[in-house]
Amino acid sequence: GNANDYAVSGCTEVRMPNLDTFTTPCAFINAASMIELTLYNGRMKKYGDEVLTIETGDVKSFKTWEEFYGAFKKQEEYILKMFFKQQFVANKIRPKHFASPLGSSLHKLCMESGVDLHQEKIPGGFDTGFFDFIGFGTVADSLAAIKKNVFEDKTIGWDELLDALDKNFEGSEIIRQRLLHSPTYGNDDPYVDSIAKDIDRTAVEFSHKYSKYVGVELDLRYVSQSVNVPFGHVIGATPNGRFAYTALSDGSSASQGADTTGPTAVLLSNFRTKNVEYKNRAARFLNIKFSPSTVTGKEGTEKIVSFIKTWRNLKLWHLQFNIINKETLLAAQKNPENYRSLL
Repeated sequence: GNANDYAVSGCTEVRMPNLDTFTTPCAFINAASMIELTLYNGRMKKYGDEVLTIETGDVKSFKTWEEFYGAFKKQEEYILKMFFKQQFVANKIRPKHFASPLGSSLHKLCMESGVDLHQEKIPGGFDTGFFDFIGFGTVADSLAAIKKNVFEDKTIGWDELLDALDKNFEGSEIIRQRLLHSPTYGNDDPYVDSIAKDIDRTAVEFSHKYSKYVGVELDLRYVSQSVNVPFGHVIGATPNGRFAYTALSDGSSASQGADTTGPTAVLLSNFRTKNVEYKNRAARFLNIKFSPSTVTGKEGTEKIVSFIKTWRNLKLWHLQFNIINKETLLAAQKNPENYRSLL
C-alpha cells in the first residue's frame, strides 16, 4: 500500500509524502574540481596557490596511471568527507532555526507524533537525502584522456599538457584535438565507462559506509538542472579538450558533442556505469538530443518508442528529449520572444 502513495518531486525524484520526512538541503559537488585539484596538488587555477583540499603530489612525479588515479580518488574521498561533515552540521542546526506549522499539519506522521516537519527525527519517518555530482562526463573523459595520452600512448607529456591547459589551448590545438579524440563517455566504450563506473563506486561505497554516522541515508545523484553552467565558470581548461570556464557536462549525459556513436550507446554507457549492488543511488538526469529528421513520420515515431523501451528495459531513471535543429536555435537567438516554449 505504501509503495503506491508517492508523488513526483521536482523533475526527476519520487517521494512518499506521508512517510518522507527529510527536509535539509544537500550539496551539489563540483566533480570537475577533483580533476583540477589532482592536477595542481590540492589547488585550482582560479584560486591561485591556496591549498583547498589536500596535497596529493606533483603530477609530474607520477610514473603510472595507478599513481595518478590514486591521487584523484584521494581528492574525491576528501571532498566527500567534507560534504558529509557539512551535512551532519546542517541536520543538527536546521531544527533549531526552522519550523513549518502548515507543512507539519499536512503530514500524517507529524500529526501523529506532534513533531514539526523540520525536526531531525520523526517517529516512523523515512530519512533519505542525496548529493549531486556535477560534470560526470567531463571528469570521466578527462581521466580517460590522461590515461590514454600521457600514460599509455605517451603522445603528450605532463609539461605539454599542463602548459596547454594553462594557456586554455591557445597555440596547442594539436594537443587539444588529441584529447578530444580520446575515448569518451556516452559511446558504450568500456575503456572510459569503466573509469566512470569506478568514480561512481567510490562515492556510493563511501555513502554506504558513512551514512549511518550522519543519521540519514545519503544517495549519489546526477541532477545538474542548469548548475553545470555556473560550476563550469570556476573550472579552467580540462584534459578532455574543454575550454576554461565553459559549461560542464550535464546530469549523467555525455559531454557536449562527445556522443558520436548514437543515442543507444548513451543509454548503454549510462547503464554500464551504475553500481547496482549498492542502494545508495538516486536519480540520473539524462538529456538526449535528436534532430527532427530522425523522428519524422511513422518510422520516426517507432524509433522513439523503441528507444524508450530500451531505456525502460535497462531500468534507467530519467530521459528527456530535445528534438531540435541548428536553424531553429539560431532563429531563437535572434527572436527569442517567438520561441518561448523552446527547451
